[in-house]
Amino acid sequence: MWLHRSWGGHLPRQCGTERRSLKTKPLNLVKLSLGVEAQDRIQIVHQTLHHLRRIYSMNLSSVTWAQATVEHFRLLLDRQLRELEVCVRKPSTGSRARKNATVLKYFKDLTKFLKQKGFSDCAWEITRAETRAHLQQLRLIMATISKEY
Repeated sequence: MWLHRSWGGHLPRQCGTERRSLKTKPLNLVKLSLGVEAQDRIQIVHQTLHHLRRIYSMNLSSVTWAQATVEHFRLLLDRQLRELEVCVRKPSTGSRARKNATVLKYFKDLTKFLKQKGFSDCAWEITRAETRAHLQQLRLIMATISKEY
C-alpha cells in the first residue's frame, strides 16, 4: 500500500503557486483519529482509502507517472478496501458522522480542485503529494489500532 512514495520526489517548483489555489485546509487524519475507538479509526481509514480510490479513477491523462504504477496503486487500494469492509460498521455516532463529514468535505474540495485545473499535470502532482501525506498518516493510525489488538 505504501508504494505511493515511490512515485517521485518533492512537488515540482512550477507547481508551488498552483498549490495555493487548493482552497482547503490540510486534512490531519491523525488528529481526527485521536480519542476515538479503534472501530472509528478503522472507519476513517476506510473512508480515506475509498475517496483516494475514487480520485485515482478520474482523468489521469496528464499524469507523468508510469501507468503500470498507477494501476498497481489502484489494485492495492481495492484490496485494502475489500479487507477493511469486514471491519467497518455503519456510522452511528454523532462524533463519527462529524469526522466522516470532515473527510468527505476535504476530498470533495480536492476533486473540485482537480476539475478546475483541468486535471493538469501540476494538479495531479499536488494530489500525489497530498496522497503521500495521507498514506503516511494512515500508517500511523493503523499502527495504533494494531497495538490494541
